[in-house]
Amino acid sequence: MSPEQSRLLRLIALAPGPEVSEEVVAALAGVEAPSVRELRALARAHLVERGSERGWWRLHDLVRVFGVGVVAGDTGLREEGEAARERVLVFYRRWATAADDRLRWLPGAAEPERFADRGQALTWFDSERAGLVAAVQWARDERFAGTAIGLAEQLAVYLDWRRYFDDLIAVMDVAREAARRAGDRLVEAAAWSNLGNALREAGRIGEAIEAHTRACSVLQVAGERHDEASAWSNLGVALRQAGRVEEAIEAHTRAGDLFQVAGNRQSEGTAWINLGVAMQEAGRVEEAIEVYTRARDRLLVAGDRQHESIAWNNLGSALQDAGQVDEAVEAYGKSLEIRWEFEDWYGAGLTYCNLAVTYEVVHGTAEARTAYLQAAEAFTRANAPDRATAARTRAAELEADPPLTP
Repeated sequence: MSPEQSRLLRLIALAPGPEVSEEVVAALAGVEAPSVRELRALARAHLVERGSERGWWRLHDLVRVFGVGVVAGDTGLREEGEAARERVLVFYRRWATAADDRLRWLPGAAEPERFADRGQALTWFDSERAGLVAAVQWARDERFAGTAIGLAEQLAVYLDWRRYFDDLIAVMDVAREAARRAGDRLVEAAAWSNLGNALREAGRIGEAIEAHTRACSVLQVAGERHDEASAWSNLGVALRQAGRVEEAIEAHTRAGDLFQVAGNRQSEGTAWINLGVAMQEAGRVEEAIEVYTRARDRLLVAGDRQHESIAWNNLGSALQDAGQVDEAVEAYGKSLEIRWEFEDWYGAGLTYCNLAVTYEVVHGTAEARTAYLQAAEAFTRANAPDRATAARTRAAELEADPPLTP
């Protein structure tokens, strides 16, 4: 091989993830664009292979191990490899920040530059996910810790949105430990909060409560009231799922009050949503309706359409519990409009299930069955196969049941 081909092969062996995009190859090599000619030459020699999509490449595991071994055995090559990894982290951090900005964007804020819409940002995250998650693991090396921790923060919303909770746990566990070693308590607290959310979604409730409690403690000492409010809100959700409803109500009330003092209507609205859920579970339905309505109004003013859809959904559930069926159906419809707008398939599945329960009570089985099938389709698109199966099963049960006699 030519020296250029040898260098390129060594660097690709260091890439994170099983496949590597040509943009990442360029970052590894420290050039504006990768040498396609060199890549093709390596492919003809069966040292690299075409990836699953155009513009992507991969190595056989044995070739990768060989390349890593060559780098590890030479001081100069190790420095070359570490510099290449730094460039990849910088590249990933820059693009992940831009994609995360798009996912978090609210009307009225400055438009993110790199991605025109949420779909583009999600597509980029989806394509690079394996490499991004693997790159965060480099935070165990002190040289890469700062950039890798920042990358972990940029992945939190995306991994939660796509429900890749195992990836989110792995990413945040590494970030938490790296921040602790660096003595950055605020970043450590943020990692504890994100880790707690992922553990809760994975069903590890006890660990989630511990993680959120740690976040609250760190932020109380630091005097970061806004972040502390978020931590209390997250803790409240975990406590509610553990059946500790009264403690959850206390935590959510504390979060809402802190957000109100800080003047953050968007975060205040999400806190009231969580408070409403706890109140509803405690049987305080009329109070829950009032709290959900307050949350909806705050989020409407803040322009947070995604959380507004949750407020509408939960308001529908509380109205249904109060026997206000027509109002509940209308609220569910408002929620679904927004969920489809944002491609929130998991949320849409939940709302369709709620709607189906309402239809079972007042409209009969045909409408309910349709809603359950719509829920199954949405859950499938959301990577939630268990929920999709449950919705299809209920739809089949309704089809088998004889129609109700008026």
